[in-house]
Amino acid sequence: MAHWTETQTTAHSDLKKALKVVDDILSFVKEGKGKPSKQERALFAAAIAFAYGVWESYVEQLAIELVRQVAPKLDPANVPDRIKKTLEKCSAWELTVSPGWRELWIRRVEEKAVGDDGDKYGLNTAKAGQVQDLLEMAGVRSALETIPKTNVPLHLKDGVATVAEAVNRLVELRGGIVHTGAVPTTLAKAHVREWREFVENVANGLDSECRKQCKQLS
Repeated sequence: MAHWTETQTTAHSDLKKALKVVDDILSFVKEGKGKPSKQERALFAAAIAFAYGVWESYVEQLAIELVRQVAPKLDPANVPDRIKKTLEKCSAWELTVSPGWRELWIRRVEEKAVGDDGDKYGLNTAKAGQVQDLLEMAGVRSALETIPKTNVPLHLKDGVATVAEAVNRLVELRGGIVHTGAVPTTLAKAHVREWREFVENVANGLDSECRKQCKQLS
């Protein structure tokens, strides 16, 4: 029977489906060159906001999916140091009896990703540092750093050196749009399409690297 890491995660499959909505939004934008209309600029804003939302949802669900796969089967000798540190304040009873360290680990990742019914609200924004931190808690280290710079949107290639920087630019772009209601005058249709492709390409690389590291853990 094939190991679960041999196929893409459910989170990855869901991301691909969700990105089709971005394609649908952009299908209402006219083809060819020319100054975008007010309505088209609104579509640009919607597409960026949705693409970012797909990205954030993906990393949240990815982390949860990974830890739910890894925690139940992991040899205690292979527990990453970050996980040990996360659970070090738990009592011996919690760790060994109820609910046990495996369930505690899963709960901690879920709380960090999507929050709980109390005062934990989950991932604030899916900036590179927060994504790396969440995935590290799930057992994966420095995954974004393994994704080649060639995935950075073309319109940023002269000013952005890493995929992590590009992720932060997407977060900032989306934040500016949703918090001010204004669409940057420099945002072009080609840029929006590049951002959509960026999200998919980074998810492709991230999914592969995360599954690779999880297989090494098991």
